[in-house]
Amino acid sequence: MSNTTTNAGYLGIYLIGVLTGSVLFLTGCGPNLSLTRATPAPVTVAPLRQAVEAVPANGVINVRAGDSLYDIAARYQVTPQSIIQENNLVAPFTLRTRQSLKITPPRTHIVRFGDSVNLISQRYAVSPYQLAQLNNLDAPFELTVGQRLQLPMSLDFSVLDSGVPDGASPAVAVAVPTQPSQPRKKFVAPKLGAGGFSWPVEGEIITEFGPSARGVHNDGVNIAADMGAPVTVSANGTVAFVGDNIKNFGKLVLVKHDGGIITAYAHLDSISVSEGDVLAAGDSIGNVGATGRVDRPQLHFEIRKSRQPIDPRSLIS
Repeated sequence: MSNTTTNAGYLGIYLIGVLTGSVLFLTGCGPNLSLTRATPAPVTVAPLRQAVEAVPANGVINVRAGDSLYDIAARYQVTPQSIIQENNLVAPFTLRTRQSLKITPPRTHIVRFGDSVNLISQRYAVSPYQLAQLNNLDAPFELTVGQRLQLPMSLDFSVLDSGVPDGASPAVAVAVPTQPSQPRKKFVAPKLGAGGFSWPVEGEIITEFGPSARGVHNDGVNIAADMGAPVTVSANGTVAFVGDNIKNFGKLVLVKHDGGIITAYAHLDSISVSEGDVLAAGDSIGNVGATGRVDRPQLHFEIRKSRQPIDPRSLIS
């Protein structure tokens, strides 16, 4: 085994340790030139990544046995620096089991006049059920201006067609009772054309629909394309969501179509449409980019019917 191969393997092991917030030590102090492929250097196995959890509604968590600052940051999807600053921690940042720490959720919304659970869930394309549960909201889900709400980490495109959780009324945050509340946002898409759906950009599909080698399910396809290449809407529809507040997807556009179908276009560099715009198949919605968690220009494209993702290849030849 060459030194280059050996060093590359050690570097990979080290990077795993860094990413998981764990220190990984190779046994032995010096190089062992007698090692072969049959006798690899023994290592301490790095722990699995922390499972992501929602921050409790009160914003306070308790340190678990064996937790490091990095374990907690990974578990709640926040930065170690934010935990340090919010809790006035001092180096070397030693934590005690059952110690209480204040955590600010990574995605929040400050309630404004006229907001309701349904309006907020539609604005961020998240489940109203999860929104209510995360924030310990009970029917009729009344909100107060200035209240900070934690937003679910996962998207739920079906909210663009659905109402509020069972038992909810169109209650809104009240600041000045005499002011009228904002109407619920509603999108009505034109019917699909006879041609059905088309590919939104030319390029090579680099990630197919379905489970990947790492066990993560891709709910769409990822298409590699040149930076700035035009992205067009796949079928007639109405723009239901435009945003860049979902870290994984970067700049994102959701378009609603007839029959409860939603298409998603993510990692855009620029966006040329606004919520409520009515589009014909082939209209431009923006340009290919590398925003969100990708390392090269590409478009993440999804087709969903309510909550269920559909393989785009099954609808587009």
